[in-house]
Amino acid sequence: MHTVTYAIGDIHGRLDLLEDLLGKVESDAETRGARAKIVFTGDYVDRGADSRGVIQRLMAGPKRSQDEYVCLRGNHDDLFVRAVTLGHGLPDWAWILYWHTVVSYGLNRESARSLDPTLSRHAEFLAALPLTHDDGTHLFVHAGIRPGIAVELQAEQDLLWIRHEFLDHDGLLPRRVVHGHTIIGDLPVFTANRISIDTGAFQSGILTAAVIDGSEASFLQAVGEPDRSAVVREFELRAIVHGRVMSSAALQAQSDYLEGRIGLAELQQLSDE
Repeated sequence: MHTVTYAIGDIHGRLDLLEDLLGKVESDAETRGARAKIVFTGDYVDRGADSRGVIQRLMAGPKRSQDEYVCLRGNHDDLFVRAVTLGHGLPDWAWILYWHTVVSYGLNRESARSLDPTLSRHAEFLAALPLTHDDGTHLFVHAGIRPGIAVELQAEQDLLWIRHEFLDHDGLLPRRVVHGHTIIGDLPVFTANRISIDTGAFQSGILTAAVIDGSEASFLQAVGEPDRSAVVREFELRAIVHGRVMSSAALQAQSDYLEGRIGLAELQQLSDE
């Protein structure tokens, strides 16, 4: 039985989409008569409604005995670990996301400060995850790599956080890099040197898996509804990060978006005015 690799991008608390996509992966692998190696490129927590459920699902492992999970750590997972284990040292925007995330554990700000066994167990799981997976042809990582640096010399900061220095590079890399971290639209991006699979599940309602079967590369998607509360929270965070005061028009746009009267593009336009 040959192995097909399925790389799943940023989940961000969308357990509903994850369950749907895993079902499609299993069906696709069965159709191909293959064993599925499912590589998760990180960012399991924050933004969406069920970070706890996502981690529990990953810890449970694949339903088919022949399949394999390879879970990598993302930057949001790293921030989660630091919040649980250190309790300090995070930027304000990360704390806002964290306090929302712990709600999925049935906790609030006060109870989350005490030692919760599930929260601690999940932090231990995330802290132990590797940053990369190298199959000899593809390098799987959360954010990307710094061009010109050997894979084994890559800095953790870059593997978790890099954006434009990697995304703007169109030259050769040591491996074809499969990554998430940066939302690239509703469809994955395939280039000669990378495969980008973060389709913004929390805001688009689309979770993507790249399917790598030998030299063939395709994709599967779970498609649902956007998490409108998470989207509005993201716009509020952007205002905080950039030191902006939300205008009355922007606040009204958020309300209209939450009620489904406008879409994401219009929310973006009104928030930028």
